[in-house]
This record gives sequence, C-alpha cells and structure tokens, in this order.
Amino acid sequence: MNLRTIFKVQSIILLINGIGGIFLSNAFFGAAGWEVTADMVTLGQIFGLTLLIIGIWAWRIPDVTGDSMKSMGVLFALGGLLWTLMIIFHVATGAASGPTAYVNLVITAIFAVLFYMYSRD
Repeated sequence: MNLRTIFKVQSIILLINGIGGIFLSNAFFGAAGWEVTADMVTLGQIFGLTLLIIGIWAWRIPDVTGDSMKSMGVLFALGGLLWTLMIIFHVATGAASGPTAYVNLVITAIFAVLFYMYSRD
C-alpha cells in the first residue's frame, strides 16, 4: 500500500457517503438513531455535497500535488483525527449511535492512522 492508494480508497468512501448523504439522507440519519425531519434532509444534502467535493479532491490530490502529496496526507490525517474525536464525542454523549456512528468511527480512525503513517518522512 502507498499514499496514492490511500487517497484513492478514501476518495471512493467519501464519494459513496456523499452520494448517500445527498440521495439517502433518511436512511443515513435514521441509522444514526436520529429523528429525520425535512430540515435534517436539507442538512444531509449539504453535508453529502461537501463529502462529494472532498472525495473529488482526494481523488485528484495524488495527481496534482507531486512532491507535496505527503503534506496533503498530513492534513488528511489531521482531518481524520478531528473527525474521529468528534464521532467519539457524539457516541459518548449519546448524540449519535447505531451502525452509522460506529462504522464511520472505525473507518475514519483507520484512515487517520494510515494517512499519518504513510505521510511521515
């Protein structure tokens, strides 16, 4: 495995989550144990679009950054760490639960570690 592959796999997961957020907000939020409202669906679509955009960036980063790819990997590691901490907080306080929270917690933590490990000099 290399950093390029990690970016590509992360991108695919982000794209899937983004499309899910845009078109399947009810299912995503329901699986997290949240009451789904029209406002939540709107928020889910905005969040999904954001994930879709970051997924596109993650796909292109290895092709456009050249020698700076490790620097971008460190930024993605930091972002993954922050996401992981936020999900832990939400699970610990009962704000989120169920498969959505736990699966995203594991995946996000794994990618944070992988980006960190493969971005070190």
